Amino acid sequence: MKKLLILSLLILTACAPNEADFKSNVPIGLPIEDPVEDLMDRITDDQSIGTSTGLPSEINLNVPFFSQAPDADWGMPWQEACEEAASTLAYYYAVGQPLTKEKFKQEVLALVEWQEEHFGGYEHSDIKQTAMMIKGHFLDTSSNKVEMAIIEEPTVDELKEFIAEGYVVIAPFAGRQLGNPFYSGEGPLYHMLVIKGYDEKHFITNDVGTKRGENFIYPYQTMMSAMHEWHDTDINLGMRKVIVLK
Repeated sequence: MKKLLILSLLILTACAPNEADFKSNVPIGLPIEDPVEDLMDRITDDQSIGTSTGLPSEINLNVPFFSQAPDADWGMPWQEACEEAASTLAYYYAVGQPLTKEKFKQEVLALVEWQEEHFGGYEHSDIKQTAMMIKGHFLDTSSNKVEMAIIEEPTVDELKEFIAEGYVVIAPFAGRQLGNPFYSGEGPLYHMLVIKGYDEKHFITNDVGTKRGENFIYPYQTMMSAMHEWHDTDINLGMRKVIVLK
C-alpha cells in the first residue's frame, strides 16, 4: 500500500503542469520614451496602424494583478467577473494609482452593479459594453486623463505597437481555446484578460481567470486564433476586437 501511494504521488507530480513554464521572465519596465507619433493619432477608419519595425524586442508593463476571485471564492458574481476584473486592472495601470485587494474587490462589485443598472445584467459583456462600462464607471467620474479606443481586427504587430507605447490591452477570448492548464475544468466558454507585454514568441498577460495568472504567457497564434468577443449563439462567430487604455 505504501509503495502504491508513493507511485501515485510520483505520477501526479509528473502530470502536474509546471507553473514556471507559463510565466514570463521579461523584467517589468517602462514603455519606450519619446514616441515619434502618438498611436491614437494613427488609427484610421480601416484600423491601419503600421508594423512593429523599431520596437523593443520585449516589454512588460507594470500592470497590477488580482484574479477575478481574489479571495478564492468562485461563486457568483466572481465566477463571471472577468470583464470587470480586467477593466479594473487596466484602468488602475492607466492612471498610475495603487490598487489594493480590498479596493479591487470594491471596484469589481461596483462594475457589476453598474452593468445591472444599465444593461440589466453583467454576464458575457462584449467589447462595446465593456468600453461603455469603463467610461461610465471610471472615466466619467474621474479627473484623470485616460485615452481609450476600440480596435477591430488587430494584428500581432499592431498590438505590440500599442503595448510599446504604454497602452494596456483588454481582450476577449473563447476561453477554452486558450489551453490554460490552470483553469478549472474545461475553462470558461468566454473570457477576458489583460495583455500587458510581449517577447519574441508570446504575449504577456495578466489572466484574471486563475490565481496563477500574473505574467502568464500565451503564444501569439494561440491568442489571435482564440480572440473572440461574446456572441449569443456561437463564441467562434464573435468578432476580434480589443480595448486599449493609456
